[in-house]
Amino acid sequence: MRDIEDTRNDQATSQVDESTPIVSCSSAVALIDEGNSLEEQGRIAEAMARYDAAVQADPQCARAHLNRGNILASTQFDEARRAYQLAITCDPHYAAAHFNLGNLNCRTGELALAVHNYQVAIGIKPEFADAFVAMGNALDSLGRTAEAVESYERALIINPEYAEVHFNLGLLATAQGRLEDAIKSLRRALAIRPDSTIKLALANCVARAKFTTNDPKIRAALTTAITEAWGMPHMLCSSALSLIMLDQQIASCVQLANESWPARLSKAALFGAHGLTALSSDPLLHAVLEMAPVSTLEFERFLTCARHAMLKTALNNEAPDDLGVATLPFFAALSRQCFVNEYIFDCDDKEQSAAVACRTKLSTLLDTNAVIPPFLVLAVAAYFPLNTLRDASRLLASNQPGPVDRILHQQIREPLEELALRAGVQCLTPVTEGVSEQVRSQYEENPYPRWVKMPISEHALRFNDELRRSLPFAPFTPMPDDSAPEALIAGCGTGMHSIFVAQRFRGIHVLAIDLSLSSISYAKRKTRELGIVNVVYAQADILKLGDIARTFDIIESRGVLHHLANPFKGWRILLSRLRPGGFMGLGFYSELARRHVVKLRELIGSHGYSNAPDKIRRFRQDLTAKDSGVEMQWVRTMPDFYSTSNCRDLLFHVQEHRLTLGQIESFLTELGLHFIGFELDAQVLHQYRARFTDDPSCTNLRNWARFEAENPDTFVEMYNFWVQKPIGH
Repeated sequence: MRDIEDTRNDQATSQVDESTPIVSCSSAVALIDEGNSLEEQGRIAEAMARYDAAVQADPQCARAHLNRGNILASTQFDEARRAYQLAITCDPHYAAAHFNLGNLNCRTGELALAVHNYQVAIGIKPEFADAFVAMGNALDSLGRTAEAVESYERALIINPEYAEVHFNLGLLATAQGRLEDAIKSLRRALAIRPDSTIKLALANCVARAKFTTNDPKIRAALTTAITEAWGMPHMLCSSALSLIMLDQQIASCVQLANESWPARLSKAALFGAHGLTALSSDPLLHAVLEMAPVSTLEFERFLTCARHAMLKTALNNEAPDDLGVATLPFFAALSRQCFVNEYIFDCDDKEQSAAVACRTKLSTLLDTNAVIPPFLVLAVAAYFPLNTLRDASRLLASNQPGPVDRILHQQIREPLEELALRAGVQCLTPVTEGVSEQVRSQYEENPYPRWVKMPISEHALRFNDELRRSLPFAPFTPMPDDSAPEALIAGCGTGMHSIFVAQRFRGIHVLAIDLSLSSISYAKRKTRELGIVNVVYAQADILKLGDIARTFDIIESRGVLHHLANPFKGWRILLSRLRPGGFMGLGFYSELARRHVVKLRELIGSHGYSNAPDKIRRFRQDLTAKDSGVEMQWVRTMPDFYSTSNCRDLLFHVQEHRLTLGQIESFLTELGLHFIGFELDAQVLHQYRARFTDDPSCTNLRNWARFEAENPDTFVEMYNFWVQKPIGH
């Protein structure tokens, strides 16, 4: 699935008239007031009837024309434009009408005209801060960055506490690589308004940073951003590690582990006199280890050595160190990291035997009701999921300290909850033999991805508004009624995508399906944990969905169809479940962007590596030992390389197809589907629009093919895009 993106705060169409137009007759004013009240209640048709009546009562009533335009602007752009122009004809000095007309022109891609509208509004009302902001947004979209910054700064002179302006300045600075300025602006926005959108933007900005100064305030903010999931925790891992490595004691431990690799240093040699003190008192490090797989090879090697030191301590009945329980937070976080990355760390036969002996020792103590040393639990949990122990629930009564009890929650309570939820999953269709069964088996063994936390959205928009926000210049026919759309997520995995969709569109009802019961159980647990109530899960095979009667307004299938034996067959079946005029969000692997994966899969095949966990570990160690080659350098930068299920999905999948934009365009033409646009980073879209000035909607797939050829990593995640089914189909 695509990563969740930060987006500039654009001005919505004004719904409240803050200026004073020419006085209208009292009956028209009363009808407008009634309409405003009805509109606030969501009774749009009745509100529109009142505004129409107000126009009938007083054809020169500028407010009535304005309010009609505000309703029409969501679906009928030409009619809305006429309504705003009538308002201006009635009252040429009506600043709100000029402003709203500018907003409409922005939505239809007529940015230069919108800038003129905002300038007129400001000329009438010089202290119109919102107009300066909206003009800054339009100027930014036109590539006139310096003028955009000037417009934003004029808004701040009027209102220094305008959080959206600080937010937009932060995004501009992020896009320009001025990360220190970006962080400063975004932190200012967050101080004014602690909003999830601003938190996400700050997290995404920090994710691009590599720190060279150990700023305590940045450390604290980043720790909170990871633990509260302001953004996707795995995206913050690399920048957080750059900050953690500024601690000289920790950096020394990491350096020693890498210099001795692959040998395992003793505890004394690895940690030295002060290393454990630093490691045990660093909440940012603990947050990283608990929330996402570490994503640098150097730190992974250090943690592998630290795990071995913990194993030896537990097996030999040694006191863990002079700090005693003070070291528990670090070693507990290390054990949680091993569970999160599904035991991806290197482990030779000798170390594996020692880990088995440690597990046997723990089982014996459980059988005899003896006291369980905390470090023994942590050591076993760092090599094996505790829920695989015989009668593992007995550990829950062992009265362990807080950090260890959180391990028990992660590795015993949560898997038990998933097991209970599994029994209640509805089977919507059977699973077909062949590729579907092979894919199901893979995700039963390795549910993908094993995630801990994700951002929670506080301000969902309705579907039409959200799609317009995400793809501001894309041509599409709005959904006639988007108050409660029905959506299908075809291939929901462990629930990250279905939860994202459930939060993204206000009023949506989601059916999420997958082949794997293990994945669905994980998804159900996480959905319940987050309090999400508008998602229903079921087991189903996309290839069998043609047998069900239900249809949907929206269907999303991201990163799924290319794992079918025939992706286009699956696509056709999903289209049969999409209502006329409905929308489909899709994600496919790019042939060009996956070129490194192709080479690595060839290497895997030629050397006979299987997809068993120990073989995946062996492949990773063999590959990284070479430490050379384009593919090696590329894969080291991929977060998916650092956990077992993700690495299996990335390089060892049982079935993978890669498409070209030409293939996608041919299929769209054959089926008569309307291409709406790619969901991409704003900076990429700016580059494309500068390259192809004749395609302001960014929907020409042949141009995109040329752009990708020039920039082969554009779609390194996937081709993520939206299409619309014609109303007559």
